[in-house]
Amino acid sequence: MTHYFDQEPESEHRYRLIETEFKGVNFSFRTDSGVFSGTDIDRGTALLIDIVLAEEPCAPGRMLDLGSGYGAVSVVFRKLRPELEIVASDVNRRALELVSYNLKLNSLPAVEVVESDGLADISGDFDLILLNPPIRTGKETVYRLYRESYAALKPGGRFYLVVRKKQGAPSTVSELESYWDEVEVIKKKSGYWIIRCEKSAV
Repeated sequence: MTHYFDQEPESEHRYRLIETEFKGVNFSFRTDSGVFSGTDIDRGTALLIDIVLAEEPCAPGRMLDLGSGYGAVSVVFRKLRPELEIVASDVNRRALELVSYNLKLNSLPAVEVVESDGLADISGDFDLILLNPPIRTGKETVYRLYRESYAALKPGGRFYLVVRKKQGAPSTVSELESYWDEVEVIKKKSGYWIIRCEKSAV
C-alpha cells in the first residue's frame, strides 16, 4: 500500500479537479491518487492558509511550504502574497509535479520546487515556514520536522502549523515549548489548532 509520504507512489493515477476560494479569489487544483487529501482541500490546510494570510498581511522575505502536497499553500500565497519568495518541498515526486502544474493552472509564476525529506536537501534560511505535519509518519518524524524548521528559520522568523487536538495538539505544544522561543495557539476550530512559533530575533 502506498502513502502520500512515499517518494514514488505506486497507485494508478486518478486525477481530480478541485475548485475553491481564499479571500474572495478563486483557485483550481489538480490532484491525484497517492497525494495527501486528493479529493478536497484538507480542512486543516485551509484553516492554516486563512489564518496565516490574516496574521501576515505584509510578508516579504522567503517562505517554505514544507510538505507541500499538490501545492495549495504555495499557489494561494503565490497569488495573494506575490512579494514572497516561495520554496515548495515534499518527499513525494508526484505531489511536486502537481505543484508546478497547479501554478500554471492558476496562471502564476513558478516557485522553487525541491524534493526533500524534511529540510535535508533545502538550502538557505526562511522568514516563514508553514506545515501541516504528516502525522501518520509517526511522532519521531514529525518532531524532527519541528526541530529542522527551528534551525532553518532566520532570527525573528515564524513557524505556523496545524494539528488536530485528537492527533496530539496538546503534546505538540509541550514539545515545541521545550526549545522554541515563543509558542502560541492562535486559533482553535473544529478540533484543529493553529500554532505559531517564533524564533528570537536576538
